[in-house]
Amino acid sequence: MLLEIIQSFVKEIKGTFSILEKEIREKLDLSIIEAEIIKIVNKFVAKLLEILLNNFFRDADIWKKLKELGGHFALKYKEYRDVKLRLWNGETITVSTPYFLKALPKKNRKKREKNGSGSYLCLEVLGVIEHCSPNLISDVVQMALLCPSLEVSRVVLSRRGIEMDVKTIRNLCNVLGGNGLLERGKISLNGEEDFTGKTVVIGIDGGRLRLRERKEGLKMEGQKREGFSPNWREPKLFTFYLLDEKGEIDKEFIPIHDATMENYKEMFVLLEKYLNILNLETVSKIVFTGDGDDTIWLNVEELLKKINVPSEKIFQVLDYSHAKQNLYEIIGLVSFDKRIASEKQFKDLLWKGDIARIEQLIHKLIPSKKNRGKALKKWRNYFQKNEKRMQYENFKELLIPRGSGHVESAIRRVINLRLKAPGTFWTKEMVVTERSRSAECFLFLRSQFCLLYTSPSPRDRTRS
Repeated sequence: MLLEIIQSFVKEIKGTFSILEKEIREKLDLSIIEAEIIKIVNKFVAKLLEILLNNFFRDADIWKKLKELGGHFALKYKEYRDVKLRLWNGETITVSTPYFLKALPKKNRKKREKNGSGSYLCLEVLGVIEHCSPNLISDVVQMALLCPSLEVSRVVLSRRGIEMDVKTIRNLCNVLGGNGLLERGKISLNGEEDFTGKTVVIGIDGGRLRLRERKEGLKMEGQKREGFSPNWREPKLFTFYLLDEKGEIDKEFIPIHDATMENYKEMFVLLEKYLNILNLETVSKIVFTGDGDDTIWLNVEELLKKINVPSEKIFQVLDYSHAKQNLYEIIGLVSFDKRIASEKQFKDLLWKGDIARIEQLIHKLIPSKKNRGKALKKWRNYFQKNEKRMQYENFKELLIPRGSGHVESAIRRVINLRLKAPGTFWTKEMVVTERSRSAECFLFLRSQFCLLYTSPSPRDRTRS
């Protein structure tokens, strides 16, 4: 059988080659010739895989192991069935594979429906999802993650000879993402990472994506379509990377990031799951970085109670650039003639972490009672509350980063460039419905994709 296929392939190539030689002289179009040769090769590859898989599914040793595995999952063999399988090169083959049904309890057995729940167990073991080969799934999902929309990814795949509708592309993303969510943390880490003497830097921030929700009420007279409300939803993202003893980025460790559509509390549950995989006893320091959102720091404090790390190894850093932005709100309330001269004073005090003297400077430089009240409110609610997180001069001496550029970069690459792209909307069902959490799956898959194929460059946005 195998020899016949090879002989048939050689015969087809010989018969086609002379025709192609003539066509390239006449048309001078390499793309057409290339496409024709690839079609012939793809058909040959498909036939080889068809023989290989059919032999594999009939192998006695494989069949024995498959029955044992089926018993482990309470599955009972029923019959062999012919199944169409889509390959990486766009071809479709037919394989005969065992079909298993869920074994029902002996008592009170009910008659199964015609299309009762069953499993092509052998295909699942090989990584087949939705009758698509693993390499095909990988390419389809990557295209869905990279392209601005699923429709664009469909067109790009079509040019490669892979015909697939938008619904199938979305299903593959949801199934692969859903399977990955069950192994969250373990996919990125194996627990054997050696962090001895390293500094673990954890960044936390929130992004944005737009929901498309139906407007309540009746449609207005003359209105062709029902309106919708473009409300915002905030995905939460965390990332962490390593620093060596010199405070330099450890380039051998690939930075980790993950995100969720849940609230900050659930995000910290997810972060805790990642940290529990790691051996944090040997680390030199653990640094949390973020902006001035109170919710972040309250949850950080709760997390620190759960992880077994001495308090002297823990550092919390409020991003220096965010602190400066808030400081400029106070500087803007100083009278214009003193504003430029006082700017350096305020920034020097912030860099040194001397928050109390900032209050004294406010009383000294802002005579207006109204403006001074605004400045003091900002000082109390932001600077005084985060004083321990603003010791930037001390952080620099300890080789601790003062910025959260790494997580903000991840927000842009994971969320903004795909989930928040212009004109991109997510329905409420895609965000909150358990059966179709497309947004959650896309967040996870984008995080893993960026983890594998991009190398983030953490920017320490420090004092210039």
